[in-house]
Amino acid sequence: MDASRDEDSPYRAVADRSSCLDRIFLLMLLAGLLAGCASRPTAGAVTPTTFVQPQPSATAAPSPSPRRPTTTFPVVPSVAPPTPVPSATPTVDVCPVLPADPLRPRYRFDVTADPATHRLRIWQAVTVADPARLEMAEVVFNVPANGVAGVFALEAVHLAIAPAQAVGTGPLRPTAVMLDGATLRVRLPSVAMRPAALTVCLDYTVRLPPAGHEGISAMHALGWSELGMVAGYWYPVLAPYVPAAAGGTGRWLITPYHPVGDPIVYETADYEITIRAPAPYQVIAAGLMRAEAGVWHFRLARARGFAFVVSDRLVASQADVLGIPVRVYHLAEHGRAGQSALRSVQEALPLFAEAYGPYPYTELLIVEAAQFGGMEYSALMTFSRDWFAAYQPPATDADFGADLLVRFVVHELGHQWWYGAVGNDQAHEPWLDEALARYGEVLYYETLHPTHLAWWEAPSAGMATQPINQPIYRFSDTTSYVQAVYVSGTRFWLDVRRLLGRPAFAVFLQEYRERYQDQIVSEAAILALLRERLGPASAALWSTYFR
Repeated sequence: MDASRDEDSPYRAVADRSSCLDRIFLLMLLAGLLAGCASRPTAGAVTPTTFVQPQPSATAAPSPSPRRPTTTFPVVPSVAPPTPVPSATPTVDVCPVLPADPLRPRYRFDVTADPATHRLRIWQAVTVADPARLEMAEVVFNVPANGVAGVFALEAVHLAIAPAQAVGTGPLRPTAVMLDGATLRVRLPSVAMRPAALTVCLDYTVRLPPAGHEGISAMHALGWSELGMVAGYWYPVLAPYVPAAAGGTGRWLITPYHPVGDPIVYETADYEITIRAPAPYQVIAAGLMRAEAGVWHFRLARARGFAFVVSDRLVASQADVLGIPVRVYHLAEHGRAGQSALRSVQEALPLFAEAYGPYPYTELLIVEAAQFGGMEYSALMTFSRDWFAAYQPPATDADFGADLLVRFVVHELGHQWWYGAVGNDQAHEPWLDEALARYGEVLYYETLHPTHLAWWEAPSAGMATQPINQPIYRFSDTTSYVQAVYVSGTRFWLDVRRLLGRPAFAVFLQEYRERYQDQIVSEAAILALLRERLGPASAALWSTYFR
């Protein structure tokens, strides 16, 4: 373990100072925030509905929000060039055909980060080689960054196909481009139908909003502060494709923006990213290949998404856990909190690897950020600087663990399995990942720090059990969302464990992870697996937890 900067790494860091917040205040917040990535209401946010609504289901409900008008772009967008920023993105092919993989999409990004103006200038390409998806007349993206007005600005859209066909001179262009709230629809020309692979290229600008210091919002996965720029929900995500049922047609899985919960769903994909940032800023992200002269190159395979942080104020504490490099990026004065976060991973990662199967990535990064709460991404997690500032070392070694930072590091670490390895529709079936991530907290405390179980349970002990199979769109406040999805969801899994017995439940979790690795699991699939194991006992359980 080395609490100093890693001098051999391309990462660079400089120190700064920030004031500590009162620990008692944070403990009071625990009653309203039972999980680091729980719910995310944003005051004043414009919550749009989309051009295409998700297919109706028994649990679906319309988003309680006003509608933003659809923006229709000309076939050949004519937009004034953006104001130049330092280290401008070099000229690239308008839309090159990328290598294709029928099993998962491939993304490529060229990003210029300008911390002075809090802006990202982005060229994005994504290639699809899934035959079923290629038969559709359009390609659909979920764009959570456009959930709030003034953040996302689309400038151009181009297409490329493989094998190349005679399409005339110039790049292949869509017949229509429509951006409706958090949904981007790209209509394909007839010449692009049934290619071996299709690449969609996007040019756009993201203007980061100020980071939220109070409350939590999905937009707080995207923001700037004096600590730097956090880019979580920053790019258009290819909407997953739901195959056709017998006699039906396939559909795109649309996730309208909503200010409570995570209005997004990711499928596993491969990422190649180049990010430019001016000195003395460093770019913190998983999959670093090399960095030179302010240009950072990353490659991340089989990931649910790609997030990064641009900062000139953070130093790194580091350790290896089961051969996995773990780095914690924090303010220099928060070194003890950084070491505590490292210890949390050193304790929880081996426990989860034994319970769920191998850790799904080759590294893990933890980043202190101004955003309130905690947030999971593939191989990267962000946590509130309030928790770092409030951390106090325990009086004795046996007292370690009863701290918000420790607790939520454990929670977000669990998401590397439940969201990362095994994906789900976080907008319409959020309990599938959140309840298992919170179950990981139970496993951690009862196995390693049993004396702190009462401390862990106290904030939720008086909450009544609610139906857990509810989409985020049914909730308009933090408390009811946490009560149903997190608290009641965890109780469901504890009841399943009680009925199956601990050994059989452990086997079930391993099989669940192995069967649905790199997939998007559905509630129907997981309940079918449980019925096979629970038999008649499932009826009473279902009546308690499902509506």
